[in-house]
Amino acid sequence: MEPNEGAQASTTISSTPPSGGLLGTKIPSSIAFLLAILLFLLPFAEIRCNGAAVANYTGLGIATGTEWKEVVSKSIFGDEFQSKPSSNESKVQKQDPNIFAIAALALGAIGVLIAFLAPKGGGRFNLFVGALAAVSLIAMLIDLRSKARSDNSIKSSDLDFNARVSITVDGTGWFYFTIILFLLGGVFSYLQGKNLPAGQAGKQPA
Repeated sequence: MEPNEGAQASTTISSTPPSGGLLGTKIPSSIAFLLAILLFLLPFAEIRCNGAAVANYTGLGIATGTEWKEVVSKSIFGDEFQSKPSSNESKVQKQDPNIFAIAALALGAIGVLIAFLAPKGGGRFNLFVGALAAVSLIAMLIDLRSKARSDNSIKSSDLDFNARVSITVDGTGWFYFTIILFLLGGVFSYLQGKNLPAGQAGKQPA
């Protein structure tokens, strides 16, 4: 009887699922994806004139195609770069909705839903979603810079500054932080899936 009892005890111990701590729960991935979506309300891109930010664009604004928001006084460059008088309130042409920003926002929503609702956070599927969302954001910034270089949507005359001002488009800290959060959300989901017992891991999206 004793050998049988020992075998049963060994079986019980081996069938106990490994504990992954906090990474074994859906909390880290859910928070990462949710924060990434909320950060779309903050500035994601800036127009810079000779290195100084003069206008910004929220992530949601890029996705919906709203106008750039002016964030600097016209006299910041001194007399040499003073702006010309204008009666127009809008300094930059209204953009079309950016398909890459829309894709990143949609993927972020999918990621947070899977992280919240899937039994074990989505595993490798959510890792793919997070990585694709991050790539979409990078493609969004490249697209904005391309439009600025081709002078299709951002012009020095639209900003009412002299032509000698060099205009560039850069991502903000919030933009890069959102990319990191998307990647972390995917990684946390993957780690959560790895902490599953073998019998339950097969129930996750691949």
